[in-house]
Amino acid sequence: MYDGSAGFDLPDAVYVGDALYDAGYLWYEEPMREFSVTAYRWLAQRVRVPLNVAETSDGAHMNTADFIASGCASFVRTSADLRCGFTGAMRTAHLADAFRLRAEPHGNTVYARHLCMAVPNCTYYESLVTTNPVQREPGVDVNGMVAAPTSPGVGLPPRLEYPVELEPYFVDHAGDALKP
Repeated sequence: MYDGSAGFDLPDAVYVGDALYDAGYLWYEEPMREFSVTAYRWLAQRVRVPLNVAETSDGAHMNTADFIASGCASFVRTSADLRCGFTGAMRTAHLADAFRLRAEPHGNTVYARHLCMAVPNCTYYESLVTTNPVQREPGVDVNGMVAAPTSPGVGLPPRLEYPVELEPYFVDHAGDALKP
């Protein structure tokens, strides 16, 4: 898989896409800025590598529908962060599933882990590798399998933005709970 991070114009995206196909890549993600569905349709007509699209496009699932209808999506990205929360992420995943496409959650967040468990048309968890040699992130086992979060709710620690109502408390700037 290759993520172009919106770094190319159409001619360069075609050039890289051809090289990725020749190298046997599974998909080509976000090669161009996702403002033009037409440019993506042109790209899909010119390359044989499958495109993973609509990661950062505006419009949540509605814009993803335009990418799918144009025929340029082989995979779509979904995200609680970029698709208006879990509801938008699940709508995107269901939309993709209606067209028998895969919806791959974006990022290595606790939200993405939950989506991997909830989306039946998901096949991969995106783990960000920042070390050499590679070090697995917590929650990913030696076989690359992702464990479901076990904490209540989403699994994030309580903060002012999403407090746990067990007893009154305050949170300092470091996120540590303080008794009243």
